[in-house]
Parts: sequence; structure tokens; C-alpha cells
Amino acid sequence: MNRTWTVLQQRAETATQEAQAAMHIARSKVTQLEASLAHIEKLKQDYLERYSIAQKETHSISDNVAYRRFIDHLNGLRHRVVLQLTAAQQGLDATNAALASARREQAKMEAMVEREARNDAAAAARKDQRVLDETGIRLFNLK
Repeated sequence: MNRTWTVLQQRAETATQEAQAAMHIARSKVTQLEASLAHIEKLKQDYLERYSIAQKETHSISDNVAYRRFIDHLNGLRHRVVLQLTAAQQGLDATNAALASARREQAKMEAMVEREARNDAAAAARKDQRVLDETGIRLFNLK
């Protein structure tokens, strides 16, 4: 039995496992960035509420400026996280495509190993049949 297809199948399995690990890492990064974005949105909402309450009460200009600066800071953070999230999502899509490709390659190699096993079994059966035929002819000729 030729081990070429078996070795290729093992390599394909390894590539699939590596692609699955990369997919898991990419998915966790996207999840982490989504959680960061949600946290920033929550902080922004809290500060907007505090800002609107502060507007109704007596306050100094410095308080007003501090609220606005912090909200601007949160908007900047949100923008950076959105950019990172977009990049991470594209990375996730790329790793998803790589995983699909690795799985297809693994399926092809498994099919080739199975085909090689069937061919080997058929060759062994033909060889056994040939030996039986030769033995039968010898026994017939001995009579």
C-alpha cells in the first residue's frame, strides 16, 4: 500500500486543525471587540445622561467642558474600535474561507485514501483469484 495519500491526508488534517485554531482566535477577537464597543456605548449613554442632568442644575463651565471632552474621547475610542472590529471581521471572513478550503482538501485526501484502499483490496482479490485459478489448473492437469 502506498503511503503517499495517507501522508497527504495527515497534512490536510493538520492544516484543518490549524485553520480551526485560527478561526477560534479570530472569532474571539471579534467577540472581544464587540464587547468593547458595547461597553463604550454604555459609558457614552451614562455620561450623556449625567451631562443632561448637569445642564439642568447649576454648574461651572469647566464641568461642561469636562463632560464634552470625555464624550468626544469616547466617540474617538468608538471610532477606533469600529475600525478594529471591521478589520477583525474581515480577518474572520478570511479565516473562514481558509477553513472551508482546508476542509475541502481534507475531504479530497480522505477520498483518495479510501480509493487507494479499495484499489489495493481489488488488486489483492485479483491476485488471490489468480493463485486459486492457477492452483485449480494444476490440480486439473495432475488428474
